[in-house]
Amino acid sequence: MITDLNYLKTMSGGDSKFIREMIGLFREQIDEYKLIMPELLQKKKYDDLSKVAHKAKSSVAVMGMAEVAEILKELEILAQGGTEVEKYGSMIDEFLEQSQLALKELEGTY
Repeated sequence: MITDLNYLKTMSGGDSKFIREMIGLFREQIDEYKLIMPELLQKKKYDDLSKVAHKAKSSVAVMGMAEVAEILKELEILAQGGTEVEKYGSMIDEFLEQSQLALKELEGTY
């Protein structure tokens, strides 16, 4: 399992409608990140990439994706300083790949 919805279940008191809405919001956010993150990297807008990584980190954390949240935390910190730029592409790819797998995993769960 890539996701762990225990936080969402606890936070919502097990409200299935709320959890479905959060999963839908997560799906929309991932679609947005798929477009914007590679573009920011290509344009070398590292400060903006850091901000998006921070936002994405919160999204995956809510879905219980702790390992992916750690990748995004590292990307956020590195991009903020504009250091180790050669790592950004693979970090973005890993985030997007894991997120797509998570979305498949979540399909039909709520």
